[in-house]
Amino acid sequence: MFRSLQIILPRRVIPPPIWLVVFFVMCAIFIFTRNDNLEAMCLRNRQLQSSATVDELKTYIPDECVDQDFARDANNSETNLKQDKNCSKLHDEITSLRKKLEMYERLNKLMELDSLASKYGSKMRQNILIISDSASGSAFLGELLNQHLQVFYLYEPLQSLDYYRDNRPESVYDTMVTHLLNGIFHCDFMELSYYTDFLSFQYSSLRHRLSSRALSSPPLCPENYNTPHYSIRKCTPLRPQSASAICRLHKHTVVKTIRVKSIHKLSYLMDNEGPADYSLKVVHLVRDPRAVLNTRVLHDSHENWTVKSVRDHAQSLCRDMLRNIKYAVSAPAWLRGRYTLLRYEDLATNPHQIAEQLYQFVGISIAQNVRVWIDRTLHEGFVSPSLANSIYRQYTYSAENLTDSVQTWRTHVPYSIVRLIETECYEVMNLLGYKIVEDEEELRMVSFPLTD
Repeated sequence: MFRSLQIILPRRVIPPPIWLVVFFVMCAIFIFTRNDNLEAMCLRNRQLQSSATVDELKTYIPDECVDQDFARDANNSETNLKQDKNCSKLHDEITSLRKKLEMYERLNKLMELDSLASKYGSKMRQNILIISDSASGSAFLGELLNQHLQVFYLYEPLQSLDYYRDNRPESVYDTMVTHLLNGIFHCDFMELSYYTDFLSFQYSSLRHRLSSRALSSPPLCPENYNTPHYSIRKCTPLRPQSASAICRLHKHTVVKTIRVKSIHKLSYLMDNEGPADYSLKVVHLVRDPRAVLNTRVLHDSHENWTVKSVRDHAQSLCRDMLRNIKYAVSAPAWLRGRYTLLRYEDLATNPHQIAEQLYQFVGISIAQNVRVWIDRTLHEGFVSPSLANSIYRQYTYSAENLTDSVQTWRTHVPYSIVRLIETECYEVMNLLGYKIVEDEEELRMVSFPLTD
């Protein structure tokens, strides 16, 4: 009786269809709960990916995208296609990320180098490049730095490449210029034997040799070069090894040249990876185009000037000046902090103040003998020491007062020629702060300054 009740009671209380309902409900709960867990897990994975370190992101690729032989559902080609697209997109993103990482790594290295240079800048070798146009006073500026006993000064080294400038493609010449300047600034003349030969055997290089105190002081050259038979043969020939050694005996290098017509080409120097002690400063010297053309054209005994020749020279000069100044003003990264613009008029009328500022910019402490030389020059006038009383006297500068050198051209240049130059050079003159004269009376009034 009792056993029969046990069998009958469950059937009445929980009939078989209810068991089926309970079974399906439990399956549904399990499936939905599992989906929620999967979504939560995917979300956690995405969060982990977004907060992963750079190194983890650099190497992260899901297994299903790495394994190209994973199982595919033959009846679900649309799903497989979508998965392929997702993996391809992920690969592209990772490739882009790796490129950014490489850029950041290079940037970090540059920042470390900049920090080193900033911390130890005063102990670094300073390399200074003076660029200018002819008849702009660059010889005086170069001598101002040449007077410092720790400066290795070279006068117009690019002249040794004039043959290649005239007989080779421009790209070849630019490469040779970069190679020459790079060797000079690293005190490495081992591959510059053509330049040391130029300074040793070319008769026309006497001016270059004697302009450098480091290369012409006894015993390299005789101290007394006033003899009419003085020539480059009187000086000891330079070898690449000796030139490199002399350069390294000095703490700084200065190069003066009028043969760099495009400042942007100096960026080639910065493309080469140099040692940590490589520091380059560019000093750009400019002068009033009216004064430059007065010296270059109107007083050139080798050319009978005409209005057309003056116009052509003015256009060429001011076009190059304007292009270079606009490029420098744009402050390209390689030039930022390494470039300064200097007017000859400011240097000639206030040499002590400009010299202090110049030495501070190039990172060299101005020496007392430099100040003494400035005082002597203000009293006696400037004559390039390499040319005084020498057989190359036709190249000498007159011992005129520096202030007078700024104004002399105003007393004899025809007013019509001045107006012509101002017309062709108006933009660059306005940019540099050179005033336009209103009439001939204002032109001849030398007490009226033509600089802002």
